[in-house]
Amino acid sequence: MNDGSSDGSDKDGQVLTVLFADIDGSTKLYEAFGDETAHRLTAECLTVLDTQAGIAGGRVVKTSGDGVMCVFATPDEAFRAATLMRDAHKTGQVSIHAGFHFGPVIEDSGDFYGDTVNVAARVTDLAKAGEILITEDTVVRLSPLLRSSTRWLDKAAMKGKKDPVAIYEVVTEDENATVIRGPLLAMDSDKLRLDIAYRGKTFSLEEPMAEFVVGRQENCDLMVDSSYASRRHATIQAIRGKVFLKDHSTNGTYVRNETGEVAYVKREMVQLTGRGGIFLGREPDLAAEDEIRFSLP
Repeated sequence: MNDGSSDGSDKDGQVLTVLFADIDGSTKLYEAFGDETAHRLTAECLTVLDTQAGIAGGRVVKTSGDGVMCVFATPDEAFRAATLMRDAHKTGQVSIHAGFHFGPVIEDSGDFYGDTVNVAARVTDLAKAGEILITEDTVVRLSPLLRSSTRWLDKAAMKGKKDPVAIYEVVTEDENATVIRGPLLAMDSDKLRLDIAYRGKTFSLEEPMAEFVVGRQENCDLMVDSSYASRRHATIQAIRGKVFLKDHSTNGTYVRNETGEVAYVKREMVQLTGRGGIFLGREPDLAAEDEIRFSLP
C-alpha cells in the first residue's frame, strides 16, 4: 500500500476521485412528509452536500433530483467530503449514502466521463443508508490515518469488469468495527444462480454476477417490448450473497413473489428471493403478458 494521499497519472486525461452522494429513500420522503416538505428537505440536503464538497476541496459537477456527483484532486479530499456529508445528516430527517473511486477521467463541457465515473456510480448503488463505500484501488491511495478508518467489506461483480471489484467501507470512530479478513463470496459449490425467462428467452446468471440490465434499449441484456418500460429500466446484481433488483425507471417496477405478495420500487432496491415475476412499469394484473419470471434454485 502507498502512504501518500494521491499518486498515478494518465497521459490521455485527468486523474481524479469521483464521488456520488445520494439521498436515502428519496421517494419515501414524499409519502412521509408530503410534496412541499419533502421538496424543501431534498433541496436543503443538496445544498449541504454542495457546501461540504467545497469545504473538503472539491466541487459538485452536477446535481440530480436526489443526489450529487463531485470530483476531487485526491482520495483524501473525497473521504473528508463523504464523511462531512454523512455526519451533517446524522440527526436530521434525511440521510445519505455515498461511494467514490479514483482513476482517469475524460472531461467534456464541464462534465466527466469514463470507467472511473461508472465504477464510482456502481459502488454508490451498493451502499446502504448511511454507508460510504470505496474501491480498493482508492483505499490504497488514502493517507495512513484515513486508511485506518476503512475495513474490507466484500467483492462485487461489475459490468465491463473482468474480475470482481474489492469494496471497503468507511467506519465511524464510535463504531465497534469487526475486521473482515476474507471475502464473503460463496464457495464454488454454493454459488448463487438466478434463472430468468421472458417470452421464450432464458438466461442463467451465476455469481460473481455482472450487472444485468433490463429495459427497452437494444443494448440492454434483456430488451423488453413494452411502452411502459424505460430505456434502461432496472438492473439485477448479486451483492453479498444475495440478489437485488434496482429500479432506475420513470414508472417503477413491481416484483411479485411465489406467495403472491407484490413489492413496488421506484429508484430503490428490492431483494429477489425464491421464485416470482418482475413487471416493468405496470401492476401484475395489467401486465401478465410482459412478466419476467425469475427463480433462485
